[in-house]
Amino acid sequence: MVSDLGREHSLPLLPSGATLFDDLPAAAIVLDALAPAVGDGVVTLRDGARTGILIIRAGAIADALTIDGGVRATGDPALAAIMEWHTAKVSACRLRDDAMALLAPLIRGEPRYTDLRLEWTVWTELLRDLRSRGGTFVVELRTPAGHGVTLIRDGEQVATYTDSHPSLGGPDLIDALAGGGSGEVRVLVESTTAAHESRAWSRPSPAQLGSDTDTSGAATMRVLDLPRDQRLTDASTLLPDLKLLVRKRLQRSSGSVEEVIEQAAAEGQSLEWLADEVRAMRVRGFMPATFERLADDMLSLAARTGS
Repeated sequence: MVSDLGREHSLPLLPSGATLFDDLPAAAIVLDALAPAVGDGVVTLRDGARTGILIIRAGAIADALTIDGGVRATGDPALAAIMEWHTAKVSACRLRDDAMALLAPLIRGEPRYTDLRLEWTVWTELLRDLRSRGGTFVVELRTPAGHGVTLIRDGEQVATYTDSHPSLGGPDLIDALAGGGSGEVRVLVESTTAAHESRAWSRPSPAQLGSDTDTSGAATMRVLDLPRDQRLTDASTLLPDLKLLVRKRLQRSSGSVEEVIEQAAAEGQSLEWLADEVRAMRVRGFMPATFERLADDMLSLAARTGS
């Protein structure tokens, strides 16, 4: 029988934070309303053998992970699944910035080595090899004495924690576990795509930017960076392409966004006006980052179609 750690897709050990509550029934929780109370942190869900994590940034759901029957899903598909877990037990905690910085590789990391026995491994050489490669690696160790994680980023062990010492500490925490000489090792590597997406998750929310987001901040900067002829594109000239883009991204949930596209076309609004409207939209089962990316795709559509 393959152990939990040996499974290619299993829930990683997460760093600790300030616990808000443990094991409340999902039927008693409104996840969208919970996110502002968490601020920055994680919400974990357990429903029988399946597990899920919601990453909360700046009071909004920024990413999601589910593991169900050994199959891992992330992003909007994971969030949509979690919304249907009515019998799950829900826990929530706030995390500090240093712990939040670890979440992307923890939940988006792809398995590099699985079912690696500590007995077969020279621990110090394994870490030295990973440090020499560059990039970001998560090394997860399970031993009879406990479970630990160390994160290597650009050649440095930047954070380590264990189940008995869940706050972030130095490499000696996991070295002590490895000293027993018996256990299982899993190594995850953060892909370039995951690293790029993690930066998108960290974008400021409107609340952080202030009430003048329409005239300053990230959204306006994206518009100002475009050539003038693209800034003046009338949304009506790209109506079929815009609808196709939205349907591909949102599928059956595209209706509300398509209505905004039709409104922009009917009123002669610019593509930039439309992108700002879409950036502010929220549809249940989708994360805010989805609409950020959709708005950016709309802004780049004019260049791709030659408008």
